[in-house]
Amino acid sequence: MKKLTKIITAAALSFAVLGAAHAGTELVPADNEAGSKLCITATTGNVFKMHKALKENKLTKRYVTDKVTCNGQNIVAFIEQYGDKSAKMNNFLTNGKYGETHSVIASVNTH
Repeated sequence: MKKLTKIITAAALSFAVLGAAHAGTELVPADNEAGSKLCITATTGNVFKMHKALKENKLTKRYVTDKVTCNGQNIVAFIEQYGDKSAKMNNFLTNGKYGETHSVIASVNTH
């Protein structure tokens, strides 16, 4: 019984520490530019808000994933590092291609 109590206590403490560490990161836009606001919106994990922001700024998802940088990273990497529901948001931005791996098979002809 004591062992079970210790395990539960350790697990609860771990979750509390992880939650406090994540709660300490507050992202604010550095300026009033559309790109900065998109970076912050993307980290919320709210696909509806991101879709609305893209429409308001007349931007495509492809343009955002190819051209927008946040803190020196492309937006997909930024969302991975700082975002809530990062896989969901990145799947939205990449039209379901987030996390896909591509194998390239090449052959050399020596004729």
